[in-house]
Amino acid sequence: MIDELKSIAIFSTVVEQGSFRGAARALNLSPSVISYHITLLETKLDTALLYRSTRKLSLTEQGQQLFKMSTNMLKTVEQGLSDISAQQNTLSGRVTISLPTVLIRSHYTRVLAEFCEQHPKLEVNFHFSDVYENLVEKGIDIAIRLGDLPNSELKSKKLGDIKRKLTCSPAFLKNNPRPKTPKELESLPWIRLASLPSKRTVSHPKLGRQEINFNYQVTANTVEGMAQLCIEGLGIATPADFLVDQALRDNKLIELLPGWQVTPIPAYAIWPNNVTKKSATIAMVAHLAKAIT
Repeated sequence: MIDELKSIAIFSTVVEQGSFRGAARALNLSPSVISYHITLLETKLDTALLYRSTRKLSLTEQGQQLFKMSTNMLKTVEQGLSDISAQQNTLSGRVTISLPTVLIRSHYTRVLAEFCEQHPKLEVNFHFSDVYENLVEKGIDIAIRLGDLPNSELKSKKLGDIKRKLTCSPAFLKNNPRPKTPKELESLPWIRLASLPSKRTVSHPKLGRQEINFNYQVTANTVEGMAQLCIEGLGIATPADFLVDQALRDNKLIELLPGWQVTPIPAYAIWPNNVTKKSATIAMVAHLAKAIT
């Protein structure tokens, strides 16, 4: 049983990291050990869990079931250990957390505010910035990063996904034809986000995935700025859903092609690899993971 539990934890890490090598780095194991445990699980269950290719991994139906179960199992174990550890220590000192500006009005900020209230002796410095600075050089204890992470020596944990809406304003549609297919979006003006390329991927449950390479006149350096310019009618945009839900309800924005979903952006917590298990940083990561994952 102990071997199976270890293999399940390794399997979950492989899925989260997207590759055997990524899991090996995260767990400080060799790729051969990772492969051994996945094979052990598949042999034990007499079924394939992962489809392997040179570019990426994908889950079989049985793999999806096991990943859902393992995520819940590991979350319960981590939270139990965290709760026990928290009982032994009162957090104090100072911790600095960096977040992108798009999360200012998000659930992430509310969850972190709850953490501050639970630990009144801990000084917390919030640093909202869209500049991804070096954590060690800038003295940042924990950062929330959006998008795929580059290879590094930092520790990381996926917290969730930022869902996005494909939107435009009613005024925009008065001057431009309403698109009926993703392909038609390419001929319409968009508002580009400076930190992202001028393309998006959308998916449909029956029609699959399609990439859109769009034209733009206007560029914004923040997601909130992009959303506001979209409301002003300057083009199509894909802001985070929590930024535009109210505008959609108030009919200031219109969701285009509602059957198609914009690929969400993954959100990760990252922190230096020398942080101790009983530190405020790890407690904050555990709190975020419990509330958001």
